[in-house]
Amino acid sequence: MNLLPAETKLDIFKCLNFYQLNNFQLSNRHFCEVIVNYNKELARKVFCSVELMFVKSWSVLLMNWTWILSEEDKLKYQAAIQERIPFYLDHKNESDAGDKTNGIGNLLFESGEINGTSPKFLRLQLQQYPQTIEEVLVFRFWLEKLSHCFIENFKVEQGYINPDILELFFGDSPFKFHTKCFYLVYKEYGFSREYDFMYHHVVIHGYRGFYLIGRKMHGELLKEEERYFQMLDEDDEEIYKIVEYEMFGVDNPLEHKIMYLCFPIGSKKARVLGIRCCDFLH
Repeated sequence: MNLLPAETKLDIFKCLNFYQLNNFQLSNRHFCEVIVNYNKELARKVFCSVELMFVKSWSVLLMNWTWILSEEDKLKYQAAIQERIPFYLDHKNESDAGDKTNGIGNLLFESGEINGTSPKFLRLQLQQYPQTIEEVLVFRFWLEKLSHCFIENFKVEQGYINPDILELFFGDSPFKFHTKCFYLVYKEYGFSREYDFMYHHVVIHGYRGFYLIGRKMHGELLKEEERYFQMLDEDDEEIYKIVEYEMFGVDNPLEHKIMYLCFPIGSKKARVLGIRCCDFLH
């Protein structure tokens, strides 16, 4: 196989799953180089589920990593620490910007069964507000790794990764999580940046589930376009990017709604979240 051209090796590697590719990487340096060079075209590591949950204790993991950090990034990350830009958001710090509590969160990953073994749970523990540059770098490192994985079920209920921290880390680069199913649980009606996170940073290949104010809905992206829209607090119409989702009730399929997000042109922060009812289907 060493004598085969790179294109032929790539075709063979495309037939393998993540764990089989990993075995090839460990067995041969040449195979490792080919797999690393073409990693975006090959199988991703798969997690059964991902969810951010809160805990009451905090333990520091010391790592012997050598970071190459530019002066520009160093200043940028120091400013983020001083300005208390959180790693993740929850309904508490969305509603009370003056809350100084530094909560603890666990980003939990279920790896699923491998060759008949029991599922394994991996945990990335985070302080809500970073206090050192090392914490910032560790989080950025793992986010980049996770963007190359595939997640079967991505659930947002207790908290979610702050879209602003993703913007700080990756700028205009196309940073995305890839998932088959995405579930958003919101127990009160109102605007939340969960929707910014979902739209800009999650590629959903299958099912979207919305649990809103006691209602279970499933939905699909209907359309996205730039058009005139008048905000309630404005006198004139302005051009916004409007993103619409069509949603249907899980328990009552006749329940039909349209959810829309309104983004000012050039902004990744939606100004309006709206839901309107449609006529019942016949």
